[in-house]
Amino acid sequence: MIDFRSMRNLVVLGGGTAGWFAALELQRLFGRQATITVIESPRVNVIGVGEGGILNLPHALARYGIDEAAFIEATGAVLKLGFEYVGWNTGRDDDVFYHLFHAAPNAADGSLHDGVPVDWAMLVANGVGVQYTECGLPLILNNASQDEVLRARATLGVRLPTSMHFDAHRVAAWLKQVATGRGVRLLEASVQELIVESERGHVTGLRIEGAEQPVPVDFLIDASGFARLALGRTYGVPMRSFSDHLLHDRAIPFYQPHPRANPHLATRSVAMNAGWMWQIPVQERVGCGYVYSSAHLSDDEAMREIEARVGGKVEAARTIRFQAGHFEDVWIGNVMAVGLASGFIEPLEATSIGQMLGQVQTFGETVAGSAYVVPQSSISTFNERNRIDWTGIRDFLCLHYDVPRRDTPFWRDVATQAFPSTYATLKACWQQRLPRSADLQPYRLGNFMHFEATSWIAVGQGTGVIAPQAAAADIARLPRDVVLKGYQFLTTVKSRFALDAAR
Repeated sequence: MIDFRSMRNLVVLGGGTAGWFAALELQRLFGRQATITVIESPRVNVIGVGEGGILNLPHALARYGIDEAAFIEATGAVLKLGFEYVGWNTGRDDDVFYHLFHAAPNAADGSLHDGVPVDWAMLVANGVGVQYTECGLPLILNNASQDEVLRARATLGVRLPTSMHFDAHRVAAWLKQVATGRGVRLLEASVQELIVESERGHVTGLRIEGAEQPVPVDFLIDASGFARLALGRTYGVPMRSFSDHLLHDRAIPFYQPHPRANPHLATRSVAMNAGWMWQIPVQERVGCGYVYSSAHLSDDEAMREIEARVGGKVEAARTIRFQAGHFEDVWIGNVMAVGLASGFIEPLEATSIGQMLGQVQTFGETVAGSAYVVPQSSISTFNERNRIDWTGIRDFLCLHYDVPRRDTPFWRDVATQAFPSTYATLKACWQQRLPRSADLQPYRLGNFMHFEATSWIAVGQGTGVIAPQAAAADIARLPRDVVLKGYQFLTTVKSRFALDAAR
């Protein structure tokens, strides 16, 4: 049991995006009833060269009372409508598919019938990309300005959901300003050691470099990044590795100028010889990075491939080394780890930011829902939910690598590796029909879902895992009038985008 009612010293170890969002959640929970301190080391830089959010980012801003327009102005963020994948099936630049943000089809308006997203199914069955269901696609194709997107969103409402691209350094600085303005205390210092009592194993203080007295701790949130001071160095909690299924363990970030008149409205993920390159625009420039497998490419070879791809010399920020996976338990006693301190998976689909925000929100809901006295059973459930959340992310990323590409050793090894059984069993069903919400319940455990069935359809169609025959089988079971409406939608899409002429 953890009793938060008597706690007075709540400490976040590390700033950055994760640390300051965690501090805002603590401030939301406790107000000024406790001292909330964020300890930032002057020697540690925020990791990130261009970051992207998913749909829980704007929800998080609203949760913490942060105005979107003020956030954008202060951080140089730009609106984002989804993800664009280039070369994943063939390696060619004309091989493109999309996973765009969308309002989930529902039975109330007839867009979902007997679990089948009718318009989506009609497009898949006829070999037309499901991105043509979405209002955001014309804005992306026309390189719309931020003002144009804002006007379109004001008109379309929930039919045009958005997230943001942003610079992690500027976001951390802005969140720091917001949090300290609400009473969160900032301490700039380097932590030498966590003081752990022998009886319960709780952290009671942090030993600070150059200070005689330790910083007192009643509850600690570890946001120390890859240093992982609490769960890794102090407690030795085992990691759950995903390296058997996700081969990447390196990333080289760098910057590029904007190639278009306006910032691109989707995160571009460009397939490379041993991985993929992200391209994330903010107002001033594009943050890029090559995520690759060191078993297939050296750091020098990766740099040469980057420069060959972009057509010139680049100045890399650094090489980031990582192992895909997470700690089995992220909340132990009076310590919880968030962000990179709790685990990391390559940033495909912006899952790291999305998972961190989801974990922080679930923590707040667990504490408040327990009336600030949290039983161990709830902590165990929290940890299990976190494991399941990571499992769903892992399997969704595996769907991205289930592609026909075989032109390099990396892509051949990806093709021959064994996928997780949880993903393989779903894939077998999806040869017969489209993904359904019920398929994804094992990833939920009463929790939110980052990516619903339609997201799996979008990526699965793009990679070829979900074939037209699977959608046609679903359509064959629908009433005739529903099928006719779906066919009318297909005809409208083909006419509007001149698809037949483009083929």
